[in-house]
Amino acid sequence: MRVNLSSHIPSSVRILALTAASALLLLIAVVVTAEQATAQPSMCDGPGSSLVYCDERPGEENPSGGGSGGASGGGGNEEPPCNVEALQTQWPGATDWFCEGQNACWWNNPPAGVEPSEYPEPPSENAGDYVYKYCVGPNGDIVFEDYTWTNLPTEPPLEEQAQIAFGQLNAPAFELAFSPPEESVIYIDTWWWAEGAPSGNLEGSSAFGLVAIAQPDHMEVDPGDGSDIITCDFVTSESDECTYAYERASGDGGYPARARLVYDVSFEDDGAPIDIPGAPDTFESPWQETAVPVTEVQSNVVR
Repeated sequence: MRVNLSSHIPSSVRILALTAASALLLLIAVVVTAEQATAQPSMCDGPGSSLVYCDERPGEENPSGGGSGGASGGGGNEEPPCNVEALQTQWPGATDWFCEGQNACWWNNPPAGVEPSEYPEPPSENAGDYVYKYCVGPNGDIVFEDYTWTNLPTEPPLEEQAQIAFGQLNAPAFELAFSPPEESVIYIDTWWWAEGAPSGNLEGSSAFGLVAIAQPDHMEVDPGDGSDIITCDFVTSESDECTYAYERASGDGGYPARARLVYDVSFEDDGAPIDIPGAPDTFESPWQETAVPVTEVQSNVVR
């Protein structure tokens, strides 16, 4: 025998149950919709002509299908051109990130803890959104951390720009050459020079219009026999301007001599010299090593 239980439930109870079920379905729909909305990286749709790449995580497909408002290269499976890992180490909860050149950035839009009535006067009619923005450079150092308007290019402080420009300097490849070329002799000068190194200035690429220039200053040579490092003129061709006389013969394989080039650093802003307190003022190449066999010459007196 089948029993229709609904006929035994008062209509008021049935209506209450249906109302509760409808409310539950509505709540689920709201939660799902909210999750879908927050899953979209909002910055991919944000303004800013400097946006190069945006995604939730490196290697994951971009649910918004790439950037807009001047963004390029926004495919979700492309390798980001900036160090996103450094950014996410400092902000592990940040899902909205993008690259500005080599800087990895994240912003909060709208900025938490600031009411719209507290926003400063926009600098222009098309100022965009007012956000909290945070950027780190390739080495993980903070290069921007402030409130700003989204469509304005933001630059780090001048001293940080100098650090970035300094990082664009590349040391030249060279070989530590010596003469006599095959074997040195004790108590006779050995000549040193940096074979292959350019004798002129080094110039890095621009960072916000700032360029670091390295001017040759001197060369440091470690003879490898336990003596002190000697400081010589900046020598790139064979000459007697940088010399050292060994006092003991070497064993098999020779002495592990090494040298590095040292430069004075200055900066130019759009071609004009600029003094930046606290900026690096010396650039050093890596040490280059070479083996120097040293022999002792014996003489016989014939009567």
